[in-house]
Amino acid sequence: MSQVHTLKTKGLKNFSLSLTTRRVFDEAVNKILSENPTQPVYVNITPKPKKRSLPANAQQHVFYKQISEFTDTDLKTVEAECKIDFGLPIVLADPEIGPVIGHALQSARFFTMIREQQVRFIQIIQITSLMSTKQHNQYRDNIMFYWNKNGLPLQYLEKDAA
Repeated sequence: MSQVHTLKTKGLKNFSLSLTTRRVFDEAVNKILSENPTQPVYVNITPKPKKRSLPANAQQHVFYKQISEFTDTDLKTVEAECKIDFGLPIVLADPEIGPVIGHALQSARFFTMIREQQVRFIQIIQITSLMSTKQHNQYRDNIMFYWNKNGLPLQYLEKDAA
């Protein structure tokens, strides 16, 4: 995987470029270039730095399993619902990646889909992998706080899971 570090004109700085996000990237670049066709831009692609520890990523999957057992819902549905309910608000609020993901989701009419369609659709979209460590901490904390308020006492596996 590669990462676009510099495309300052419209917020593609630090875009996580992969085979699954390439179309979104291409659409965003086309939009930027068409808005100002005489203005050249630089694109620098470099390896993506490691963002989170394995315990941080493992923690979210522990939460998914506990929620799945508590709600008697399959694991893929729980993960998708967490991405929709807790991940999307964080990613969409990000000033750099939010507009790109928002545009892609609007183009796919994601926001007009019924919940079951959204759950199926979101399974092919990267959400948590786009998050910084701080955003991922917020994602896990929001899941934990929500479920703690709703009868499932989720806890981190270790003191510093991030």
